[in-house]
Amino acid sequence: MGGGAPNGQAQVVVTGVLEPQIEEKAEDVFSRHGFEFKGAADGHVVFERKGGTMNDVLYGNWQDGGDTTTRVTLYIIEKNPTTFALRTRSIAVRHTFGADSDTELFDIQGARYKAILDKIVKELRQENPPAAAAR
Repeated sequence: MGGGAPNGQAQVVVTGVLEPQIEEKAEDVFSRHGFEFKGAADGHVVFERKGGTMNDVLYGNWQDGGDTTTRVTLYIIEKNPTTFALRTRSIAVRHTFGADSDTELFDIQGARYKAILDKIVKELRQENPPAAAAR
């Protein structure tokens, strides 16, 4: 996770903040975009929201309200103690009743999450005006 953003994935850089501030702000902003916080550990935070109708029809249980989910993992990559790259990976998953794990269906073009990352950076900058900035 040290290089540039993989094709189609969103990435921004934020400076002048600490990782816990990023995690807290990310949870708030993703929540406002309809995502549920699923957990955080080892430099990443996971969010999910119900998949769309088309995903349910194509991949899920369309007769029972659907079972596909969009899962976005936000990677917080430390560049130095107060500079971080924020990168997303987004996938569609199907929850399978009785299975030990979900089935990953396909990667979702992560560039659509750039606006959410930009909002996280903007709000961090507003709350920490002298030092926070994005490139």
